[in-house]
Amino acid sequence: MLYPAPHYSSALEQAVDRYPVTVTPDTSVAEVIALISQLQNHCPFPRDLRQEPDKSDSRTLMQPTGIRSNCILVVDKPTPIGAEIVAEPPEKSNLLGIFTPRDLLQLIATGILDNPEETTLEHIRIGEVMSRPICQITESEDQDIFTALSMFRQHQILHLPVLNCQGHLVGVVTPERIRKVLQPSNILRTRRVADEIIADVLTAPVNTSVLTLAQMMATHPIGCVVIHNQLTTNKLEPVGIVTAENIVLAQFIQLNLAETTAETIMGIPQFSLKVKDSLWRAHQEMQARQLQRLLVSNDQGELQGIITQMSLLRMLDPTEMYRVIRQLQQSVYQLQSEKIELLRSRNIKLEKQVQERTAQLHEQLQRERLLAKISLQIHQSLNLDDILNTTVAELRNFLSSDRVVIYQILNTGVGKLVAESVGKGWRSLSEHRLTEEVINYYQYAFNDHHIYTVEEIETAQISSEELQILSDKEILAYLVVPILQDGQLWGTIEVHHCQKSRYWLPSETNLLQQLATQLAIAIYQAQLYQQVQALNTDLEQQVLDRTAELQRKVQELQQLNILKDEFLSTVSHELMTPLSNMKMAIYMLKLAPTPERQQVYFDILENECLRETNLINDLLNLQNLEAANIPISLDMLNLVNWIPRITQPFYSRAQSRKLVLNVELSPDLSPVRTNTSSLERIIAELLNNACKYTIECGEINLKLETIETRYDLEVSQKLRLQIANQAEIPEQELPRIFDKFYRVQNADPWKQGGTGLGLALVEKLIEQLNGKIEVTSQNGWTTFTIDFPI
Repeated sequence: MLYPAPHYSSALEQAVDRYPVTVTPDTSVAEVIALISQLQNHCPFPRDLRQEPDKSDSRTLMQPTGIRSNCILVVDKPTPIGAEIVAEPPEKSNLLGIFTPRDLLQLIATGILDNPEETTLEHIRIGEVMSRPICQITESEDQDIFTALSMFRQHQILHLPVLNCQGHLVGVVTPERIRKVLQPSNILRTRRVADEIIADVLTAPVNTSVLTLAQMMATHPIGCVVIHNQLTTNKLEPVGIVTAENIVLAQFIQLNLAETTAETIMGIPQFSLKVKDSLWRAHQEMQARQLQRLLVSNDQGELQGIITQMSLLRMLDPTEMYRVIRQLQQSVYQLQSEKIELLRSRNIKLEKQVQERTAQLHEQLQRERLLAKISLQIHQSLNLDDILNTTVAELRNFLSSDRVVIYQILNTGVGKLVAESVGKGWRSLSEHRLTEEVINYYQYAFNDHHIYTVEEIETAQISSEELQILSDKEILAYLVVPILQDGQLWGTIEVHHCQKSRYWLPSETNLLQQLATQLAIAIYQAQLYQQVQALNTDLEQQVLDRTAELQRKVQELQQLNILKDEFLSTVSHELMTPLSNMKMAIYMLKLAPTPERQQVYFDILENECLRETNLINDLLNLQNLEAANIPISLDMLNLVNWIPRITQPFYSRAQSRKLVLNVELSPDLSPVRTNTSSLERIIAELLNNACKYTIECGEINLKLETIETRYDLEVSQKLRLQIANQAEIPEQELPRIFDKFYRVQNADPWKQGGTGLGLALVEKLIEQLNGKIEVTSQNGWTTFTIDFPI
């Protein structure tokens, strides 16, 4: 069955103050301040400072009993009786503005009221300083009290004008009136003051001037200042509270705000909440004491914050209501669970007794299973590592410990870790060794008890050095059992408990002693087996080594044969091509009809002869470099003057190919000691390749600079040469570009030819100069980087 949604219009109607105080724009600020002063529910000032209203004054408020909002509404029409100020329901009046204590604070803070001689409050009209309403609500069935609450939170206001359908003023709604109408006791009882406390409050000493307080409150949304005594640097003792209404009263009785201190006008708190109090108590105290704010302090009387009307109204949010309902439901479920738990408690006790007896039987079966499994492992395998690793893993799982290790005592007198099982989250001791002092201490302890246990290292009688070692290993309790072989200490089994202290049961110590005996037998069998295996392995290894050596020799011979065939094929082709071209040119010379044609063939002969000569020279140079037969001489070279000279020919070559050649020299280049011809050949080969393979209209960049490298405290310098061009080499081809006669496939669309010896020669020349070359190719650029030591 569907129920209609509830309407809250009745609650909103009850919360509307239909007798708001209204004035016309021509009313003076002094009169408005007087009205706001009379609207307050109580006066904190001493009686000699108070000013009682004149009951004979026709403007005295004739208001119905109940809560009145401390704001003045400015309307366009005068009152029906001809006076400027009334407290009757507005009739067809249009709302022009609103004036609240916060607006008065703004006037004081901005200095408008500082010089009463020049501008008195009687001469300032309320229409000049009033605020335009930030928002307003229209009275209708579609509007409910939650709409007003949302507008209070969204716009940070405390007064919400209410208009009728014609736009005429009906009244005003405040948080206090909403709280009095709803009184959400169930919700407020379930929440604590700590949930809604406002800790960010303004505080000031008792000697602070009222003018300063007004300036502080003008920009703060809470609208009050807590007056305090300083207990310590971070602890305050509240002694009073000053609100915007207090400052209105001070202005009304014409006190000098700059000279009057907070102690004069503050309201002395007779009561303060505790953080553990409920919001319902805060609501009741506000209602009983007619206050809009309450101080919150701890048990020592130190200030914690305040609770305001808006803090209570925030609990009326539908989301908060839903959360409270969920909490109540959870409480019901918890009570039901507790009842069920009580019914189950007796069964649990019986089940626990059965489980204890079952656990004892299970533990005994587990011990027997562990011993049987390790014994089976010993008989099935003679591999000592497998036996030891199985032992530590099974033992850690059975004892539910954090770490189990086995140490072997070496001939040097120290203990080496040979097996370990570590639980998740704990550090491995794989690099740790037992010192000779620790081993001697264990041997002394084993003479009496054949086992060594520590249930809690903090209470054990151990030295501070040993305590520090155990703390470093994260050990809180441990157990050590010796592994004896022929009466000699072979090693130890150690069980570490790292989470907390542990009492070692007799059954557990007996189990470890039995395991130590089984391991001693397994170790003896494994040692015999290892000796036999070592003899067989030595013979097999000798056979394998001889066989591998023969195979390696055969592979080397096969590789040399392949390299020989490739070399002869490449060299014969590269040598025969120029010879064939020369032979054809000679033949064409005999048939040439004119001297011009003869000159063409002579040029071909000359170029091919030069090509043949260069190829032979490159082969000879490369052979000499590989054999390290060519001694080099080093000379001082001025790079700043030398580089432009050797790169000059490449400008014209780049221009003929529509390329751009950029040369960048670092200004701090100093003369270097190098072989001039080798360095010139390196740069020439790299620039030749760049001109040959760069795309049309591309760029070639040559950069030469000095870089510094630091190693520890030493600083060294290198000469760095970079040549980059717009051409990309496939990544899989990069490792082979320095091989002899190797050319990247499909990288020469212009069919310019080449021997494939250039980069191989460059690499050898760089090695001769103790340099290093690296090449990268990506994003359409190939970059050669060469570093030479200085």
